[in-house]
Amino acid sequence: MRRLGRSPSAVLVCFCSILYLVWYLPTANVKHELQSAWSDTPRRLIVFGDSWSDNGLYPIDGPPKNLIPVKDEAQGLLWTEWLCLSIKCNHHDNFARSLPSAPKTDLRGAVVDSAVLNRTFRADHGEVTMLSDLKTQVQQWLRFEKKQYTSSRMRTKERRGTIFTVWFSLWDIWYYSQLSSVDATEAITQTVDTLFEQLAIIAENWPLGAKIILPEAMDPTFLPAWTMKRTGPSGSDQRADDQRNAIQLVKQWNAELDRRATDWRKGQIYIYNTNDWMLDQVREAQLVIGDMADNNGLGHSGSPWDSVHSACVGNAETHPSSHAKEKFLRPSRCSNPSKYLFWDGMHLGPEAHKMIGQGIAQDIADSQGDSWFAHEQDDSKEADPKTGPDEKPPAS
Repeated sequence: MRRLGRSPSAVLVCFCSILYLVWYLPTANVKHELQSAWSDTPRRLIVFGDSWSDNGLYPIDGPPKNLIPVKDEAQGLLWTEWLCLSIKCNHHDNFARSLPSAPKTDLRGAVVDSAVLNRTFRADHGEVTMLSDLKTQVQQWLRFEKKQYTSSRMRTKERRGTIFTVWFSLWDIWYYSQLSSVDATEAITQTVDTLFEQLAIIAENWPLGAKIILPEAMDPTFLPAWTMKRTGPSGSDQRADDQRNAIQLVKQWNAELDRRATDWRKGQIYIYNTNDWMLDQVREAQLVIGDMADNNGLGHSGSPWDSVHSACVGNAETHPSSHAKEKFLRPSRCSNPSKYLFWDGMHLGPEAHKMIGQGIAQDIADSQGDSWFAHEQDDSKEADPKTGPDEKPPAS
């Protein structure tokens, strides 16, 4: 029998291979917990919301060029962009909007239902044409989906890996907090009704089972703009009536989300408690200042923020976004935006967006595992690459 000889070079290669495996395998097994939770199947993020979710890129019916938000590079990525990176999505389709269609009005920002806002404020402001609300954004999405079925950009497998994000409430609560308690409560009830009506439309047009991320309402009274516009020395809410109202409306909004999501049978809804997250950021900063810590661990490791009250970019920014010309007339920004909880009066800072986006992805990975994105169906059953075996184009 002839034996194969071992050359010195072969021995060296074998030895190096062993060393590589000894060094690499442990590090491969210590892969980031979040990344290992997601499968390699394609996935897509569909985004609805206001300026906190709007990345300025529009697949359909974008605003006029002069109304597209101009971002300072130091603002960093939005929470939706961090979420997309965290779950390794292939497509990020943005239907959120930032700017008002009528910049001269006192009412700005996207809301869930402009009709409710118009009915509520018509006496003081006349007929208000708001930027595309959730109802408009959903209709834009439906038109876009029809084009996708025609062009076959989306494969069936990718459609099964799609998740929706819907984050409104900031401007709804900002406005309705000015009303009487009775009127404000009714306006929020009508608004949440509309929210779930639109979620139902999404679900009806997504027969594979819609997976929807719903961040809860965040208390707007923490925003620097609230102090300047409402409770500050020249604000309109010197007795803090609006502030008390806003806090109650946040509780009402979030309680309604929790209750209705529990009863939801049209898909899967994941709710992220962004208000508790915000409270933790502020509470931890206060504990650190007082050299204290609580039983939950807040304060033990210090605070990531230099400021949780002031904005990185002055106090002049009180609207979701503004024209490019106005942008550069604002006060100079802080030297380290990542150390400020707020970028400006109405927006979270870059590190806050990162924490929320990555936090949602991690929370889903921990609680849902790969179930939101794994595709157990046998690929051989995908009969039609355009619509798949159990899909149909979205209704009008």
